Amino acid sequence: MRTFRFFAKRLFLTFLTLSSAFFFSCGHNDTPRIYIGDTFQYWEADADSTFGDAMKNTANFKPLQDKCVHNLWHTLGKGRHYVWVRAEFTIPPQFKNQPLGLVIPHLRFAEQVFCNGAFISQYGAFPPHEQSTLFKAHFFSFPLNVLNQEGKNIILIKIFAQGRSGISSYSFVQPARYAYPNFETLNFHHTRIYMFLVGILFLTFILYLSFYLNLKSFKEFRDFAFVNFFTSIFLIPFFATELPMYTNGAIPYVPFIKLTLCIPPYFMVFFASMFAINFLSIKPPLKVNILRWSVLAIQVLLTLFAPNYEFLINIFPLMIILLTIQGLIGTVAVIKELIGKEKRMSALYFATGFLPLSSTIVVDLTLRITDNTRTYTYFSIFGWQISIIIFIVMLAFRFATIYKRNERLSNHLKEEVAARTSDLQFANNELSNLNERLEKDKHRSDMDLEMASIVQRKFLPKPNKHFRGWEISVCYSPQAKVSGDFYDYYSFNDTLNGITLFDVSGHGLSASLVTMLSKNIISRVFQTGFRRKEPVDKILNKINNLILAEKGDIENYMTGVLCRFDDSENPAKCKVELGNAGHPYPLKYSVSDNEIYELKGNDGKQHYGAIGMKGITVSFARSNFFMSTGDILLFYTDGLTESTNSKQEQFGLQAIKEIMKKNHAKSSDEILGLIMERLDEFTEYRGFEDDLTVIIAKRKNVSEYVEGEDYDESFDDNIEELEEADTESSESSDTKLESAENNE
Repeated sequence: MRTFRFFAKRLFLTFLTLSSAFFFSCGHNDTPRIYIGDTFQYWEADADSTFGDAMKNTANFKPLQDKCVHNLWHTLGKGRHYVWVRAEFTIPPQFKNQPLGLVIPHLRFAEQVFCNGAFISQYGAFPPHEQSTLFKAHFFSFPLNVLNQEGKNIILIKIFAQGRSGISSYSFVQPARYAYPNFETLNFHHTRIYMFLVGILFLTFILYLSFYLNLKSFKEFRDFAFVNFFTSIFLIPFFATELPMYTNGAIPYVPFIKLTLCIPPYFMVFFASMFAINFLSIKPPLKVNILRWSVLAIQVLLTLFAPNYEFLINIFPLMIILLTIQGLIGTVAVIKELIGKEKRMSALYFATGFLPLSSTIVVDLTLRITDNTRTYTYFSIFGWQISIIIFIVMLAFRFATIYKRNERLSNHLKEEVAARTSDLQFANNELSNLNERLEKDKHRSDMDLEMASIVQRKFLPKPNKHFRGWEISVCYSPQAKVSGDFYDYYSFNDTLNGITLFDVSGHGLSASLVTMLSKNIISRVFQTGFRRKEPVDKILNKINNLILAEKGDIENYMTGVLCRFDDSENPAKCKVELGNAGHPYPLKYSVSDNEIYELKGNDGKQHYGAIGMKGITVSFARSNFFMSTGDILLFYTDGLTESTNSKQEQFGLQAIKEIMKKNHAKSSDEILGLIMERLDEFTEYRGFEDDLTVIIAKRKNVSEYVEGEDYDESFDDNIEELEEADTESSESSDTKLESAENNE
């Protein structure tokens, strides 16, 4: 980059030197001239007015006091006008008896020149096929036979004026041998010099477009190419009068102006802004891109469908505003990167590239503001050429850097491939060893998991049980080998005292360990509370406090239901008390009214919280109801209702309720089978994504129970041990409960 900065500095100094020399070369030479601008008078006429009409209306001519380059536009106003301009001059002694020439440095739109009544020549074309001479200077030769060597010579110029028309107040008369070289010099500065620039721009366009077509990732090459292309099109009007296809009228004037002077600048600024964005590798927001394309579309459409030249003049201020908006998008992007640190140097180089253009724009504005009577060369066009050269160097450096890096990679490719191959071989060996260790570890883990699964299943009661007055069926389906779901029955002899179902958060081994920890705690607290006839919501609170104290920093929590039965008073109508700790609501089918109810709690309190969540206040639900013969209770975990099909629809409760109502007369095992069959169909036999447990408890006629059938002695065998354990550990448990409650 040091080389680039040195080159850019030298290039800019050279540009200043050359532009200064060029500027001073545009000045006046020492050859005497007769300036006729101070004698200009004008008379507005019509299209059919003739030289004779102008001579008859000499008294109606008014002094043309405005000396700026757009004086006719300022004097006559907008629209199309036909005006005669009159000038007088007397031949000085040194110019007598030799042909003279009139040089008009600037005149728009078209004109016919008469000298002393004789038609001299014409530039441009009048309507209906109007054609402007654009930026070209005008030369008219006055032969000796039309000149008055003594007295006044009258020049009459019929001008078709439209748009920003005007006649130069620096028009002058000289001997033809001096006037014509001065005319050629003016034409060189105002028109022909731009022809060389167009060639450079078009070659640059071809070069960088070719680069882009082969290197699509270099979007800045594409943008730079099109900036050059549209700049070359924009410069064509500056020397169009030197092209036969324009001067012979083959190209209509208004379409020519639209496609050269109007539309190309829109694309120049658009691609210059895009060039800044891609040069700095910026990704503008979508709304900025929409704004840029919208501005361009508005400009192009308004210009293409402009009905006439006057409309183009009228929308000129709007087009300047839209060009400013388009340019500000790129400018703001560069300024943001200059303020930031990541791409500051790139933004600084980019801004440096536009320095010649910015400097010459200031020069052009200064010249035209301080002296609006002259037509100056557009130095900003040459400044843009210098900027283009700087950007060519920048892009060449960028391309060369990438090329060198690729060349270096190519030269050392074999060594790098060999090194990478060796590394890969070593990595493969390590991976093989690691795979062997992982296989062994996996085998051990699988064995451990299988053992944990066996232990957990042994830990749970038999899935299908029959007690006096109850028929119970269970579906227990872990998502993995171990589960976070667990259930339990509590009975004395053949009497069912209670059922619990809990769902631990999470999956896998950690959740299963929490189930084993919690099952003993729940069993002990339930049985103690059962004997003391404590409300089920109070039992759940004690379970919560004790589990919080026991599990320590383990994050798993659980939801669950705890159901207590009492048919001691009326076996035909069992009294049920149900506690719910944040668990899905159990369902009850009632034979008496053939309806299904969700047991949401009827204790009149608000319910919130789950078991084992630190720092959370809880209020567990309690429901009190009766179960008659034929009534059905259904407990389930969320793995049932939240199972989904291929459309991500959940199974829900509706199908379960329909099965229970239609098949309530069947056994609990049959009802459970129908529910699971419907679930398999719904999930398309894809298996379950969560642990799933369903318990159906159907109330049967107490008199139909055969004593000893499927009798579970677990509660009976251990009741005495529990009594003793309760007495021995009551102090320890009460201490933990009291501590947990105090913490809460």
